[in-house]
Amino acid sequence: MKALVIRKPFDGGIEVVEDPKPGVGDVVVGVRACGVCGTDLHIFRGEEPRVKYPVVPGHEISGIVVDVGDGVSGLSVGDFVAVDPNIACGKCYYCRIGARHFCENWEGVGVTRPGGFAEKVVVPAAQVYRVSSNIPFERAALVEPLSCILHGLDVIKPFRESGKIAIFGAGPIGLMFLALLRRITSADIAVFEIQSQRIKKAFELKADAVEDPTKIDLHKFAMEFTSGRGFNIVIDATGSINAISRIFKLDIVAPQAKILIFGVAPPGKKVELEPYLLYRKEVTIAGAIVNPYTTQRAVELIAKMPELDTIIDRIDLEEALNILKGTSRKSYIKPVVVF
Repeated sequence: MKALVIRKPFDGGIEVVEDPKPGVGDVVVGVRACGVCGTDLHIFRGEEPRVKYPVVPGHEISGIVVDVGDGVSGLSVGDFVAVDPNIACGKCYYCRIGARHFCENWEGVGVTRPGGFAEKVVVPAAQVYRVSSNIPFERAALVEPLSCILHGLDVIKPFRESGKIAIFGAGPIGLMFLALLRRITSADIAVFEIQSQRIKKAFELKADAVEDPTKIDLHKFAMEFTSGRGFNIVIDATGSINAISRIFKLDIVAPQAKILIFGVAPPGKKVELEPYLLYRKEVTIAGAIVNPYTTQRAVELIAKMPELDTIIDRIDLEEALNILKGTSRKSYIKPVVVF
């Protein structure tokens, strides 16, 4: 079969590799779609310490079950499925206290195991979820990032239905936050983004306001948008130190605001924070990582969110390699490899 293989940092190519066989408790998924994620870029650049090269990346996977190993029940050849790539051992301390996303023996499809930038992938059956055959495979591949977003919202809720929400970043994650929040809250939502293509898309997904934060007085805008009170929820979906530093000035947030750091900032980078303002406003700052116990909810939601189809850019394996290498000449919102 054909696969995108990263042989070592900054060295990847399209290769012909052996078709995978299922072990006990495994299924083989014939990949139909696999999203390109920032994690794949980190792997290509050697910035993911858990990777052992060579590796086939790709962890946002949908497809059809094509083979079933011994000991598997509840799944059959021909099932349409999405994959949760985060494999917990179920035995360590964190798994036993209900925090499987901090598993001490964590493995990841597309990180420590071969992933979905290939025509087929082996996955433990416990990580496979049936999806409706009525939705495009490209949208089903977004089950994994949507499940992570659901976890992020679980971390910061409850929030006021009548509140004001700010989302920094209108890349695929920021836009998915916007689309989901539009369905579950009546709050007014402002999006901050610098790229014109993404600004347009945020308007299409019904943001109440979209602004380039480098071209406005952010504090002034926030006060006008929130009637002088500040945002009740602020979500960083950029991972940008500049954006996070701006949020941590705390002059755009309301008392008892919640700040969610969801974008992946570069390790080792730091921001300044005035503790007095944190105390004075009773602000909560939280992080959220991956998707513990949220994949089934994402599967059920994704079938009801056709608007997500509008952020998807369909590409092939060769273009995925170009994106990883930084040689692609096109601008995408959410590139998804389609087989």
